[in-house]
Amino acid sequence: MGLSDELLQKFVSLLTALMGALVGGLFSLRASSRAHRFEMAKEHRREEREVQNMLDSIGVEIGTLWFFHMNRIGAMVENLPEGGAFEFYYPLTQDYFTVYNTNAGKIGAVKDNELREAIVVCYNKCKKIVDGFKYNNVLYKDYRDLLLMPADSPNHEAYVAAKHLELVDYAKIVVEDHFEVKGYVEKLLNLLKNRVGS
Repeated sequence: MGLSDELLQKFVSLLTALMGALVGGLFSLRASSRAHRFEMAKEHRREEREVQNMLDSIGVEIGTLWFFHMNRIGAMVENLPEGGAFEFYYPLTQDYFTVYNTNAGKIGAVKDNELREAIVVCYNKCKKIVDGFKYNNVLYKDYRDLLLMPADSPNHEAYVAAKHLELVDYAKIVVEDHFEVKGYVEKLLNLLKNRVGS
């Protein structure tokens, strides 16, 4: 009988130890799972803050650039008379889209499809405006150089008139692009404003 009691006692001890380990393991697993969920939620909030900070910066950049554009040349573009040309050099010498360019890889983290698309399209159209004025600068330089050349060539006046016509024709494109971009900027700024308000 002694052996059986001893065996039973060992079995009960072993069973108690297993139950304790099982209960302890379950609590550890549960605590570990809770800690993991907490860390995941914390990481998600950090990513959301990063996206919101990026969106705030994009709003400031686009709003500021558009404000400067309108104050410098936008009103001239909108009031250009029919048959007019941009007969001046518009200095565009730097990267004006710093926030966008440094965060382009993060645009995919924006969950709102419409907002994400509006950001990409708006910036691409804004870059088109910059490229347009850079090209107008080239046309204007060519035109100005022709004006400054001695008029000893029999076709000089025809060359000057042809180059001026290029400026006039290209001004129409610049004006169209300006109004197109204006719509995209307004849409983007409204989407950003509504996101912040929500």
